[in-house]
Amino acid sequence: MNTFVVRIWWEPDLTRPDGRPLWRGQVQHVSSERAFAFQSLTELLRFIQSQTGDLEGKADSYTEKA
Repeated sequence: MNTFVVRIWWEPDLTRPDGRPLWRGQVQHVSSERAFAFQSLTELLRFIQSQTGDLEGKADSYTEKA
């Protein structure tokens, strides 16, 4: 089982070049205690996949147990 703690916050005094607000975050893999700072969803997902392996297609293999 993989557990992650994700923190996301807005930097109110900082904006991107196009004027959009700058969001930042940190994710920690609980069991390994590895942490990673990110500024995009792509970076967040890349870190999670580095800890879990490729998750695409695996969701179809899980079934609900009654």
